[in-house]
Amino acid sequence: MCMRWLRKYYLEKSGLERISPNDWVKQDQIAYDGEAGLLTIKLRPNVAIYGVADTGSMDGLADYGHNVILTDEFDRSKLAPGDIIAYQIYTKLVLHRIVEVHTDKNGRWYRTRGDNCIDDDPPVRDIQIKYLCLGIIY
Repeated sequence: MCMRWLRKYYLEKSGLERISPNDWVKQDQIAYDGEAGLLTIKLRPNVAIYGVADTGSMDGLADYGHNVILTDEFDRSKLAPGDIIAYQIYTKLVLHRIVEVHTDKNGRWYRTRGDNCIDDDPPVRDIQIKYLCLGIIY
C-alpha cells in the first residue's frame, strides 16, 4: 500500500515544471566528429572535472561515480534559480542547485538545496561559491 502511494505521489509531482540551469555552454561551443567518435566542447579556461561524493543529495541528477565539469570563471551576477553550483562550507565543497537569489545590505545570497533533499541549505554568499557546474558526465 505504501509503495503505491509513493509511486502515485512521484508521478503526480514528476509532471510539474522544474527549474533548470541557464544555458552556460552554447551550441556553437560543441562539436562532434562521428567518424572519430570525438566530442569537443570549447570551454573557457579554468575548467576542472571532479568526482561526485556519495552523499545522495543530488540523486536523480548526479551520484557517486559521476563526474562534473566545473568552472571558476563565470559571472556571478548571472546566477539564477536552477543553476548548479559548488560552494565551500568549511573544508568541503557542496554541489547543490540554486533555488532562490536574494539581495540584502551585505550583497547577494542564495538559497540552495540538493535535488534529493527536503530542507534548504544555510544561506550561501557569493564569496562561498567556488564553481559553476557546466555539465555532468555519466
